[in-house]
Amino acid sequence: MNILEKAIAFISPQWACQRAFYAESLRSYEAGEISRFNDGWMPVNTDTENTDKTQRDLIKARARYLEDNSDIAGAAIGGIVRNVVGTGIKPQARTGDDELNKQIEALWAEWCRAENCDITGQQTFSELQAMLLRRKVVDGEIFVKKTVNRRGKFPLRLQVIKSDLLSQYLITAPKTGNVIRSGIELDDHLKPLAYWIDRKSPDGYIQYDPDRVPAGQIIHLWTRKQPDQIRGVSDLAPIIKRLKDTQDYLDAETVAARIAACFSVFITTQDGAPGKIGRIGNTKDPEGKKLQSLRPGMIKYLAPGEKVETANPSRGIANAKDYVAIQERLAGAGLGMSYELMSRDFDKASFSSARQGMLEDRKTFEPIQNYLAEHLCAPIYREWMDLCVMAGLLNIPDYYQNKEKYQACEWVSPGWAWIDPSKEVNADIMALQNGGKTLSQWCAERGYDWREQLEQMALEKDTAEALGLTLSIHTPITVQAAAQNHADAAGGGDGDGKGEEQEEEDGTENENEEQE
Repeated sequence: MNILEKAIAFISPQWACQRAFYAESLRSYEAGEISRFNDGWMPVNTDTENTDKTQRDLIKARARYLEDNSDIAGAAIGGIVRNVVGTGIKPQARTGDDELNKQIEALWAEWCRAENCDITGQQTFSELQAMLLRRKVVDGEIFVKKTVNRRGKFPLRLQVIKSDLLSQYLITAPKTGNVIRSGIELDDHLKPLAYWIDRKSPDGYIQYDPDRVPAGQIIHLWTRKQPDQIRGVSDLAPIIKRLKDTQDYLDAETVAARIAACFSVFITTQDGAPGKIGRIGNTKDPEGKKLQSLRPGMIKYLAPGEKVETANPSRGIANAKDYVAIQERLAGAGLGMSYELMSRDFDKASFSSARQGMLEDRKTFEPIQNYLAEHLCAPIYREWMDLCVMAGLLNIPDYYQNKEKYQACEWVSPGWAWIDPSKEVNADIMALQNGGKTLSQWCAERGYDWREQLEQMALEKDTAEALGLTLSIHTPITVQAAAQNHADAAGGGDGDGKGEEQEEEDGTENENEEQE
């Protein structure tokens, strides 16, 4: 109690008690305490963009470094891209006209070729999806510009723009006077109106003369975590330090193991090496450099007075394994991924734990699939259909009167395989038979088009019948069961292929054995 509190207590004890009570109430949260243990941890609540823009580029550069040099980061990024995009997210048209649906899907498949969808003519649309997701995870954001090419069959082309090219120097728009923050022109509600993008020459030089691109031509892929956030930050930000520390630790362990594997001999003499006088030639290697490294099988004479001392810290490879496993587990938790997916280590995983981890991973990947479908694929699909109708590739007379009807589609993401297919297949069969799941739902879970599935099954059935074959898959289960019962009855009625005479003989033998 300081002097002021003592004085108040002397004058008015009631007032002093009230002050003590309210002071104690202010410390009801341990997280809000300030002590000698956390006095250096004083974050400040401020505008999100003002906080992010000072560190965004550094975080992005570090994330790119880990992407290129860290195997753990590469496994995490690759696991997300592989499970979310896979072979690509594809549309199933839902116009209500089957023939038109087939025509739209066939035209879309043709447009997805590299020479039709990519402005550089190098990547298919599924490959663009994978690259865009990778850049969103690593860089935190990526931009796609929808351009029009009047020379090719398909007018729509996609141009991928890195976040580095957004202008950082403009504050207000020259003509409109709108606010520009971090290269994005905004209205009063932080809605993007345009993007100011610097030009970049083919030889890699940036020309700081930005072009104003309306927001309707740009697709901005990023994760919004705050209501006043304008641009994205790398998804790897929470685990960047952990990944770098783990990489440095493994590098140190590698150096220690290499030194331990070197068997070297150091010889001390009174006069130095044979044939040498004093210290001449004793402290340098054949290249004329001072000895600073060890080589396997090295024999080195030391100069008089020199000796070798090494530090031998007590650690082993088992400690390194446990340390790396903990770091991978925590890094995976930060990304919403299981340890098995991060490390590719399934040695200690049981069927139940592996299946539970897979289900949790899918809960992470499915929202990302929906995000790409809604924010990337759907806008491109609508723009592509508009331009196809304008170019005469699709003949839909009432298209502009019923755009929502003709643009309706369902996006099918790649499916996943199960750990125990037999159990899952039996469960799916029961769900289909009981009406708990439809064929379209089953196909969508595995990345198939249910129409294509039925068409292929019909084709196989017709082909088999034309060849005089009857496949069991084309025979109803009830018919198979009746045929099996008939066969059992013809063989003796008990289903084990024995006749009555054989049963009597077996019974006689059993009676003889009992009598004996």
